[in-house]
Amino acid sequence: MTTQLMHYLKTIRFRWQGFALLSLLPFTFSCMDMDSESIGNTPRAYVSFYNGTAADHEIKIEVDERVYDRKHFDYGQFIEYWYFYTGERNFSFKDPVSDQSLLDTAVTLEVEKAYSFFMAEQGGQLQTLFTEDSLDLPATGNALIRLVHLSPDSPEVSIYQGDAASNPLFEGKEFMQITDFINVPEGETDLIIKAADGNSEWARLNDVMLREGRIYTLIIRGQKEAESTSQDGLRLQLIRNYPNY
Repeated sequence: MTTQLMHYLKTIRFRWQGFALLSLLPFTFSCMDMDSESIGNTPRAYVSFYNGTAADHEIKIEVDERVYDRKHFDYGQFIEYWYFYTGERNFSFKDPVSDQSLLDTAVTLEVEKAYSFFMAEQGGQLQTLFTEDSLDLPATGNALIRLVHLSPDSPEVSIYQGDAASNPLFEGKEFMQITDFINVPEGETDLIIKAADGNSEWARLNDVMLREGRIYTLIIRGQKEAESTSQDGLRLQLIRNYPNY
């Protein structure tokens, strides 16, 4: 660990203390927005991506007309935080076969801030949810978790933690909504999608281990009206924002 990085970790604000550790994790620099030699002295932001469109729908990402990654970005795939140059950046999400743009958007990335793109599809049209991620450290004995609703045909939903839970973890969330991170106790649990009134169960994720000090995003993806056994069926997917191991 360099002297410069040690100084950085000691002087940043507490809310970025947890996120600064991302710079210590192993990344594949060859496909990143900046090369490894420039990272130490160049202002940077961090961006992650999630493809919640539809089964068999791959996406190619370009940033300022530069291909972000040679690999196609598959449905249900999460790309962890990578370094990006700051300032106004033009993101293009393309069909890798036709190379036609599905959606173009310009965003401003600020120094030492974390962001996420979540992609969904409704009526054949790509939609993106772009958010700044406030990555505080969880309270002692807790993890942090938030919810992202990417199911286009699901009405308002609530998320419950365990069958015996009387109060929802997240309540009355609609398509393309994202919540703040909240503290939840560490340990094994079940996460359940129910109708907003809590009476009908639609899908669940059993035996989830939430570990102390980690930060998670719970994603609702797929379609409520699709066959539950199909790839497009309604699902809960838990991804880990920090750390990435």
